[in-house]
Amino acid sequence: MDSLEKRNSVMKDYDLIAKQYSEEFGTYIEDLDIYKEYEKYLTPGSTILDLGAGSGRTYAYFNKKGYKYIALDFSEKMKEYAYKIHGEFPYIVDDIVNIKDHFENDSIDSVFAIYSLFHLPLDDLKNTIKNIYDILKEDGVLFLSFALGNKEEFVDEPYLEENGRNVLYMNYLTKNEIYELIKNFDIIYETEKHESGDNVIGEDGNDAIYIISRKKQK
Repeated sequence: MDSLEKRNSVMKDYDLIAKQYSEEFGTYIEDLDIYKEYEKYLTPGSTILDLGAGSGRTYAYFNKKGYKYIALDFSEKMKEYAYKIHGEFPYIVDDIVNIKDHFENDSIDSVFAIYSLFHLPLDDLKNTIKNIYDILKEDGVLFLSFALGNKEEFVDEPYLEENGRNVLYMNYLTKNEIYELIKNFDIIYETEKHESGDNVIGEDGNDAIYIISRKKQK
């Protein structure tokens, strides 16, 4: 599979699980401790671009806090359920790799990319991080997560009817690979967690890293 085919396969999978996923996680926020850490580096009324917004659970959280929230996700079905749960809000349906089609340079205060970038092949990921850098304002904040490892594979998605068929594309990166990707950002917070359970991607769960960073000036 080439990069486009991998990304399109992920979009198909999320369209298929949109209803069940939204019913379970439409308003549920996990890792609140990390969210609160992230907010320390935001100013009141900051614009947050959520890459991989799904059914809008982060909208529910950040909207109540007074931030200007913009969602971007390539699943039309996820947007439909997000609107059913939360009402309408700014929501762009497109692939993450196309963010420069929607935002000008130096236009966004913060980019929020949790549980999404690990679905991008490495070349797409490199270009996306560069695009994120471009659209962030001076001193803009990037909050992202990755699944740690050193491989790309298709894993089991627990919400799919094809359970056990290993259909969801994942790209696992080492810490050094991640640091190289975000070398134009200053890391201001970092933590790791092991994620496991019936609803976690992958048979044995995964080790995840969460990083909050700030855009360096060239």
